[in-house]
Amino acid sequence: MKEQEAKELEQLVAKAMQKSTLQTPSFQFTDKVMAAVNTQQKTAATRYRPLIPKYIWVAIAVIVVGFTGYLWFLIQPAPLDLPTLTFDFMENNAFSKELATISPSKITIYAVLLLALMLCVQIPMLKSYFDKQQLT
Repeated sequence: MKEQEAKELEQLVAKAMQKSTLQTPSFQFTDKVMAAVNTQQKTAATRYRPLIPKYIWVAIAVIVVGFTGYLWFLIQPAPLDLPTLTFDFMENNAFSKELATISPSKITIYAVLLLALMLCVQIPMLKSYFDKQQLT
């Protein structure tokens, strides 16, 4: 059934192709297109403009420096009686003691070193690949 429909469709397409003529552009088509392109006004090259202009960065810097100066010179610091922060609790628990006794095998050390080396090699290669891809 589908084969019959496909044959009929093929015959219909063949008849349509025989009746239609090959369309060709006019004799001076390329010359006309090039003349139209040349007559159009050439646009200025796209210039890089940063998202945040320099005067905004200057204003932000002035505000930050001014606020820091205000805090530094005008506000007298009050003495703070904060407790000191110690990490003694980390030395006296079972987890840190168990973690200190773990010694990785040579194979694990070599695997981690190889992974680090391969990463150090792969990053510059990928960077150069993507830099080349952006240029095209």
